Amino acid sequence: MKTFITKSICSAALLAGALLVSCNKQSLSDLNINPNSTPNAEPAYLFTGAIVALPAFNYSVLGQGMQYYSTYKEVPAIGDKYYSFTGTIADFTGFYTNKLNRLLSIEPQVQGADDVNKLSMVRILKVYVYSQLTDVAGDIPYSEALAGKTNLTPKYDTQRDIYLDMFKELEQATAALDAAKASFGTADLLYKGDVAKWQKFGYSLMLRLGMRLTKVDETLAKTWVEKAINGGVMTSLSDAAKITYTEASGSQNPISVDLRNGNYISAGGDNVEGGKFAATFINHLKSTRDPRLKVISVVWVPTAPGATTYVADTTAATQRGMVSGSLNTKPTDFDTYSEPSPLLLNLAAPMVLFGPSEVKLLQAEAALRGWAAGTTAEAAYADAVSLGMKQWGLYPAVAPSTNTITDAQIADYLAVNPYPTSGSFDAQLGAISVQKWLTLFGNDYEIYANWRRTGYPVLAQVNYPGNVTGGNMFRRFSLPISESLTNQANYEAALSRQGFAKLNEDNLLTRVWWDK
Repeated sequence: MKTFITKSICSAALLAGALLVSCNKQSLSDLNINPNSTPNAEPAYLFTGAIVALPAFNYSVLGQGMQYYSTYKEVPAIGDKYYSFTGTIADFTGFYTNKLNRLLSIEPQVQGADDVNKLSMVRILKVYVYSQLTDVAGDIPYSEALAGKTNLTPKYDTQRDIYLDMFKELEQATAALDAAKASFGTADLLYKGDVAKWQKFGYSLMLRLGMRLTKVDETLAKTWVEKAINGGVMTSLSDAAKITYTEASGSQNPISVDLRNGNYISAGGDNVEGGKFAATFINHLKSTRDPRLKVISVVWVPTAPGATTYVADTTAATQRGMVSGSLNTKPTDFDTYSEPSPLLLNLAAPMVLFGPSEVKLLQAEAALRGWAAGTTAEAAYADAVSLGMKQWGLYPAVAPSTNTITDAQIADYLAVNPYPTSGSFDAQLGAISVQKWLTLFGNDYEIYANWRRTGYPVLAQVNYPGNVTGGNMFRRFSLPISESLTNQANYEAALSRQGFAKLNEDNLLTRVWWDK
């Protein structure tokens, strides 16, 4: 027995030694590799995810601040009463991690000669996302952003340099698009791989960003605006960059979900955050006899005094908005104020990220400035109004709200609200910009940028006690305070370079580079 045990131990030792000799670090590491996974994420899946993450909206700051919405409550009234710094911090996590990181992960995988369309589409979307972030925050990490552990403290590029590079990216990407080569196909939720439509989207984005520079560098603005128009921009509703949703969980319209969860989950009664449409918005629609009022607004009327069941009233005379910053307790007539219609709250409603109505209004402004716009200001304005109203036809109708605005209604509206051809420059710019406020309803970031550039629409003064801006709408968002801990030197240099302060009232009234 003793001999047997000794021999067994020796054999085991020899076997173990042989195994140790035959092993190496790589073979051990291979044991941790999942044989059912791929080392690189599929570019098509990443591209779909990047598009799903594109929508940027901010109900409590920008939706309220641009006076589409109001609330009687104090805590959620960031934009209604300009009451709190909370919510006015640039969303670095959302933009860098959820949006840009997906796009940057695709780029190394689409460098082949046959991938030129895929790479161009990624470059265009990067500009779309970066432009929204820099427009609210000013100088941001750009050229060194998202480098991973190779650079954990990226520099902040100046907004001017960011804009110049975005123009370069758009010019190169749109020119490189080639209809004879493959694209992302059905993974492309915007255009299903239609290269011609992507080219229009790229030039339309160039037009938008070019016009952004009119206050700070009109010569540069003119150069890029004319280049974009000559390149070929959106002209019809079929060109619109839109995402289609369904009522299935996981594929629902995120704005509709947010509105429902925040205020409008059920008809009538006490909304969770006390929100209704703002008087500035509703009064304008009523006074101009705008047929969009019946599409987007509703008053829920109790079926009987004291009843908890409601019926929808979409008649223009009934619509009524709450005055921004005027309340801090629930009004006794709360039910009589307008709120979003069932059409807007439909979880399957599409989201238009960029449409031809905005493009026509940008062309109208170009013509007003005497630039080569390919049209007159008056004609572009009329086209924009028509396209903006017909755009609601992209939404499914939800009773009692219609999605149809007829040609006759559009003609009647233009007769009452014609383009002021003989008016001053400011009067014409005001007419164009107010139409943009109407047609871009729901596109918070873009209308906020256009308001800062043009001053239109004229917002009602808000003098709610304790507001942090002296009753004025915020002119920018602050940088995340976490940057002062993880990227302090570059963070403080960016603040100092722009004349911004840290966490005080003046911080939100200072201006980004193009908001001269």
